[in-house]
Amino acid sequence: MKNNFVISDREKEALINYLSGHFSNTDAEILNTWLKKNPENSLLTDRFTDIWQASSYLQINKSIDVQSAWNELQSGLQQNTNNQSHWKRWLQVAAIVIISLLAGGLGSYFISHSQNQKPEPQLVEYVSPLGSRSFVKLNDGSKVWLNSGTTIKYSNTFGNNNRHIELSGEAFFEVAKNEQLPFTVNTGEICVTALGTKFNVKAYKEEKTIETTLLEGAVKLESDVVKLQDDLVLKTNEKAVFTKRNQSMAIVGQLRSENEKDIATPGRPSLKIIQSVDPQPIVSWKEKRWIINNEKLGSLSVKLERRYDVNFIFDNEILKEYSFGGTLEDETLAQVLNAISYTAPIRYVIDGKTVYIMADGKKMEKFKNLLMK
Repeated sequence: MKNNFVISDREKEALINYLSGHFSNTDAEILNTWLKKNPENSLLTDRFTDIWQASSYLQINKSIDVQSAWNELQSGLQQNTNNQSHWKRWLQVAAIVIISLLAGGLGSYFISHSQNQKPEPQLVEYVSPLGSRSFVKLNDGSKVWLNSGTTIKYSNTFGNNNRHIELSGEAFFEVAKNEQLPFTVNTGEICVTALGTKFNVKAYKEEKTIETTLLEGAVKLESDVVKLQDDLVLKTNEKAVFTKRNQSMAIVGQLRSENEKDIATPGRPSLKIIQSVDPQPIVSWKEKRWIINNEKLGSLSVKLERRYDVNFIFDNEILKEYSFGGTLEDETLAQVLNAISYTAPIRYVIDGKTVYIMADGKKMEKFKNLLMK
């Protein structure tokens, strides 16, 4: 690494945003420019990716001088990285810098320790707060994108003797293959098992359903709260919808065989499998282009609440029945609401973190026949 290595505070921030999954168009421009300044900057980025994972297990004092730590990091980068003791020190300092820059909603790791004096596995918890989305690369090489208001928990031995994740919220998984060590995601009601695949799980505790959508490969569904058929496996472009309190269990769409039929079991939770779905609108929440596919304002407002960390209040429940469809790309909340107001008879007021949705009398007559039945 050259002795004249320089990185500005804004470039540091863009790099941290990249590692944490909070990457904006502005961050992309800044980081791309920085990478072009020096070919060795790409090597530094690769090292930081590894450090990002290692840093979740460190115990440090958050009250540190960031610039002082960064100066020490720069000094360490100038030394011979083949020196094992110096390289270890470099990792420690870099981890301190990264964790200190996490303040301000970029997400955080919390490690719970057993009171037992004997060495015990530690629990790693990653939180993507409301108003943000995050990205995590796990020790086994698997990648996880976390939607707003999502928490994942896993052992610090993940990738060694287990690949088990507990999920509350919504996440997209790109799983590294390991046939000897199955990858499992547990939502409490449903457990999803994969060997190597891409899938999305939506399991917010406050919602009545848990949805699993498969994009590639295969996943097995199991449950401790409802009896499922043996070896219930999702295929590509299928979505399973588990309803926590409902009256039926069903296969929906083109049936897999003539023997399959809808099954109703009163008083029990339900599961249905929808075949031949378009997965792109379902998983687009993690991309710059967010696809809304003819969704009622009632359910869309819940997603907007998480995405922008606000609270919606409708002055008329009937307004929740209007639908909106379109593609959003890094829009502000006001821009999103403006787009919705073009297709629904509403007007809105943003007061701090509260959004009031009201009927627009002039548009209501025009739109009254467009309510979704």
